[in-house]
Amino acid sequence: MQVDLGEEGGGYHSVFACPILRQQASEQNPPMRLLCGHVISRDALNKLTQGVKLKCPYCPMEQSPSEARQIYFS
Repeated sequence: MQVDLGEEGGGYHSVFACPILRQQASEQNPPMRLLCGHVISRDALNKLTQGVKLKCPYCPMEQSPSEARQIYFS
């Protein structure tokens, strides 16, 4: 999805803060994209995992935690 930042470009940064744990991402706790497209931190992913299933905290989708993919910011 493309976001219009206006003529001036607006102010933004590529720092991710987990919406679940309210912690800034780090190399040890990177952002992880779930199959549904929602993004949470690795620590939140581990805390929300129950057995072999993970339910997204934002939608009804369930997945295996191993299906989450790390996101890299440049």
